[in-house]
Formats: sequence, C-alpha cells, structure tokens
Amino acid sequence: MQFVITFISSHHAMQANKKFVKSKIKSEIIPTPRQISSECGFSIQGEADNLQELTNFCQDSKLSYEVIYIKKEDRYEKS
Repeated sequence: MQFVITFISSHHAMQANKKFVKSKIKSEIIPTPRQISSECGFSIQGEADNLQELTNFCQDSKLSYEVIYIKKEDRYEKS
C-alpha cells in the first residue's frame, strides 16, 4: 500500500522523517503533491504492508501529522 502523510509544518515533517528512517517502513520526504491541500510544503511518501501498521507506527512514534492519504493509481484518498 502506497501512502502520503501531510503535516502542519516543515519541522513536523522533518521530525517524522527521522523516525521513519529508523523504522522498517520504506519512506522518503517529498514536496506535497499538488492534488493534496496542506499547510506544509513537505510530506512523507512510502509503502507499508497495511493501514493498521502505518497508523500504529504514527501513534507509537507520537507523530504530529495532518492526514494520511492512500495512493490509488493517480489519485489520493484520505484514510
């Protein structure tokens, strides 16, 4: 499952990226896609086995994120 997570600020995106780097979830920091409206210009994009794994990681890591989007073909759906 491919995902994009948006954040309220660049600072939160950078903090989250550091935590993702140490995890088993493949991810990278990217400019927020144009199709997604966000306060912040950066997002985390990656792949997880399932939404529950990703949600658990975000909660356990105490990430301050805005929205988790699931990428489906060429569009993004809020989880």
